[in-house]
Amino acid sequence: MRNRHRIVGAVAVVLISAPAAHATASGATDSDFPAVPSRSDLAPGLDRSAVPLSWGDSLTVDRTGYVTRGGTVTVYGSFRCSYDESDSSHASILVTVTQGAERHAVGAVSALCDGLRHRWVIAGNGGARYVRGPAYVDARMVRFGARGGVVPMPRTVADTEHEIKLISPVS
Repeated sequence: MRNRHRIVGAVAVVLISAPAAHATASGATDSDFPAVPSRSDLAPGLDRSAVPLSWGDSLTVDRTGYVTRGGTVTVYGSFRCSYDESDSSHASILVTVTQGAERHAVGAVSALCDGLRHRWVIAGNGGARYVRGPAYVDARMVRFGARGGVVPMPRTVADTEHEIKLISPVS
């Protein structure tokens, strides 16, 4: 379902930008358009670090994970969590693995929100016994922040779903 929303969003961006691309390809010269103001004219005194970045929070899952003979899985990935002074500088990455009819939360790991990309590793079985082969991973990054209230409330800032391949580690 999420992938369908992403596809619809991508198509919407293409359709919205198509008229703009057509307008610039019409053969008009730069002198036909008014001058574009410089960045300093648009927002004097704007601190660039205060501008929210749309690509600030991201989460990935590696396409390959490992499974031991005992059925414990190890899943890897990376994350970037943007730093916001009004929020906590920590987040949690929660991972659920599905294989066949088994779907269990495998574990969680703390994430530091400093705006840099970091690697994460989660190992566990969540009560299931996983085997080699395809599996489905649902990972989400959750931050806890007051956001206008007194009680810190969890909110998902990034999530991803992928099919991965579980393999045995080389002995």
